[in-house]
Amino acid sequence: PPRKGRRHALRLVRDVLAWPTSARPTNLATALDYAMRVLSHHSIVFLISDFVTPSIERQLRMLSQRHDVVAVVLDDPGERTLPDLGVSRLVDTESGQLVEIDTSDAGVRERYARELREERAARQQLLRRLAIDEVIVRTEAGWSEPLLRFFNTREIRGRRIRRR
Repeated sequence: PPRKGRRHALRLVRDVLAWPTSARPTNLATALDYAMRVLSHHSIVFLISDFVTPSIERQLRMLSQRHDVVAVVLDDPGERTLPDLGVSRLVDTESGQLVEIDTSDAGVRERYARELREERAARQQLLRRLAIDEVIVRTEAGWSEPLLRFFNTREIRGRRIRRR
């Protein structure tokens, strides 16, 4: 998009990221179903999520067949590794479920790291299979740089396609 369009898109993304959260659980599948119902014209859909969710493959496939979907994946450094804190009680903020684990157990930390790697690999494979662009936004680094890089790449890719 032209520079003015890029600034507008970045402002929209900033506004979405600054929107206050609710205490209710999110349901990405329901949100995707809703988007399919309300979007009547071909649109660019920015899906901003950590993508830690039950399977949404069917909804993503349907949405990406009619629209240009861009997955903006939020990556929080606090979730990349499980720190050694001993026995800890953790609460799932979406389900409210309380879990007690021994984070000093190296096996527990390794299983956490392995499951995280597998989740990321599965997400990347799904997005590639559905031809959905993925933009990783690391919460400690900010969102503007990865999105500007994405828009620049899209602009270059669009010029290459038009030349053919």
